[in-house]
Amino acid sequence: MLLQLHLLHYSRPMNLIATSSLPASTPLVVQHNALINARFQFGPLETRLFLHLLANIGRNDTTFGLCRVEVSELLGEINSQNTYKLVREAVEEFATRTITIEQLSGVGRRSRQPDFVVLPLLSIAQYKGGEGAVEARFNDAVIPYLLELRDNFTKAQLTELLKIKNPNSHRIYWLLREYSAFGQRVVGLTDLKAMLKLGPGYDRWDNFKVRILDRAQQELQETDLPFTYELIRQGKAVSEIRFLFAPVSEQLPAPQPPADGWEAALLAVGVAGKSLTTIKTQIEAGYYDEGYIRYVLSRVSNQVRQGKVKKQAGAVYKALADGYFLNDYKQAQATPTSKPKPVARPIITAKQREKLQNELADLHSSLKFVQHEAPEDLYTGSKRQEAAAEIEARIANLQYQLQAIH
Repeated sequence: MLLQLHLLHYSRPMNLIATSSLPASTPLVVQHNALINARFQFGPLETRLFLHLLANIGRNDTTFGLCRVEVSELLGEINSQNTYKLVREAVEEFATRTITIEQLSGVGRRSRQPDFVVLPLLSIAQYKGGEGAVEARFNDAVIPYLLELRDNFTKAQLTELLKIKNPNSHRIYWLLREYSAFGQRVVGLTDLKAMLKLGPGYDRWDNFKVRILDRAQQELQETDLPFTYELIRQGKAVSEIRFLFAPVSEQLPAPQPPADGWEAALLAVGVAGKSLTTIKTQIEAGYYDEGYIRYVLSRVSNQVRQGKVKKQAGAVYKALADGYFLNDYKQAQATPTSKPKPVARPIITAKQREKLQNELADLHSSLKFVQHEAPEDLYTGSKRQEAAAEIEARIANLQYQLQAIH
């Protein structure tokens, strides 16, 4: 489950022991998609320990540091007189854990027909009973799956992960999160049992349903990813499970349409309401003013009357997002004797630039998934092209922003 979580935009001094306090200011965590689908099994304390270790990995770390986890944080709500025994046994077991995972290419890409490799997870783990802490370091063999992720990863909120107590529920959360944009995921029953490394005790369907599916459904009900499921059968036997959940885009409240102004003018020609946020961001960043919007509306309207443009809304949005009428607009604003005023470039911090670059990398990853990796049953007809076109528009917008600040 929690494999390959790490905090975005969170850094710490290397070669120092990192404490396990989870940074409240950076709750977004990420894991490689190959790790979501890997085969491994942790106990409850191991899962919590793994989460704390991963939460101390920085977005730009290139090596693993020794991480220190306080036992009080590790135990959470667990209250037992056998604290020493519980933690010591968990650490000893965790130190021996391996993961069976897809072998990535030299640039971190997944293959359609991957080879699998068994990797040791940790290079060291020690319970310091006298200090009430655990110290551990990841094995360098898992660097491609934990550090400097640029492609094929999934994001989730750390606060949501901390609500889940059962290790198998964590795994199911991530399997669904990988497909959160699509609202469903079909998983073969045999494949799911293999990923969770379940023993013979779960061969009976009733046991699997009650202990795994129903428990995960109950726990995820309290998170941002509640789900229902349908059973797909071959004859009388269950062969696949279709998980159903609300796509991420549907979980966000729809913006209320404005009554007047440039926003109303754009809506009137058919520009989607969700595109207004992008345009507002460009205005606030100083890429153009509201006059440019009026200029674009006038230009495109003339093109429509002349039969040069058929889809007015798309042409208007593209002209705004890409800014390809900006030079004409600036020339029209300037008087014949005046010199064109230099365009003020927005002031932006290195952290803000890094955020834009990370968002751009995320979008490229999503585009590749939609175009090449998403299964056919998620898209019918022109849906794949529509999804790809929307992502490409967002990529173009981010690229324009980055060009404007360099």
